[in-house]
This record gives sequence, structure tokens and C-alpha cells, in this order.
Amino acid sequence: MSIKQLGLLTLVLQAVAAPAWGQPLTWQTLPAGTADHFFIQSIPSATQGFDSWTIQSGYRYPLSNVSVYMGTQLKSENDQHTTQQGLLSGIEYRFTDKLRLSSQISRDNDDTLINQWGVSSRYQLSESIDVNAGLDVEFRPETSPESIYQLGVGLHF
Repeated sequence: MSIKQLGLLTLVLQAVAAPAWGQPLTWQTLPAGTADHFFIQSIPSATQGFDSWTIQSGYRYPLSNVSVYMGTQLKSENDQHTTQQGLLSGIEYRFTDKLRLSSQISRDNDDTLINQWGVSSRYQLSESIDVNAGLDVEFRPETSPESIYQLGVGLHF
């Protein structure tokens, strides 16, 4: 995906999101401090062994109950797979202040249009602890799609 295509995708997402939720896209859509705009997360890669990680970072654009986000990812190297970088895009919906559901697609630096699709949910137990569950499906040209199920506890600092 080129920079031109990425920019076009961003404009299309904004054009679709504005009328759908009935409010203009401005920096003040939510009060300051209501949502974190920048994010970074580290995820162990279950399919590639113990010593493999995926690090994702990007920008989350909050609307009333929906956040649209775009970012980059870096997958670590191991014996079978080389290090890969890619792009990701997703939508997160907040049912309440504590319950969220999100969906994401990602693309690595190979010829496949979409390498991974995922859906996850998160329930916030307290200010710094939440529980989460998810399903990721990885698409690889040489093998059949692989499903990864996740269940975990999140800590916020």
C-alpha cells in the first residue's frame, strides 16, 4: 500500500464517519483526556514460538462511541520467519465506559493484500486492570489460514 493509497483510505474513512455519527471531525470531538490518541502495544506471537513478538503503534481518532485507528507494526525475527513491518487499521466501539469491542486488519510487507484480521473485546475491571479476549486469523500464501485465540489480563500504567 503506497502513501497515496493510505492517504486516500484515511480521507474515505473520515468522509464516511462524519455523516454516520452526525458530528464533524475536529480535534475537540471528545473532551481532552477522555481517550488516549497515541497507542503502543506489544503482543506475543503465538504462532511463531516463545521468542517472537509483534509491536504495534499508531494514532486513535476518537468519535462519540467509536474510535478509528491506523498504525504500524513490527514482527520480530526467529529461525523460520524474518522480521516484517506492516500497516494496520481498525475500528473500536465503546458500549459503555468499561466494555469495548474492536476489529482490525493488517498488512505486512509481502504481496498479500490482508495478512491478518482480528476481533477482540475488553472489559475494564478497575482503573489499571482489564480482561480481554480475541480471535485473530492469519492468512499466509503457503499455508491455510490459522486462527489464534487469546484470553488475557491487561495492565495500564
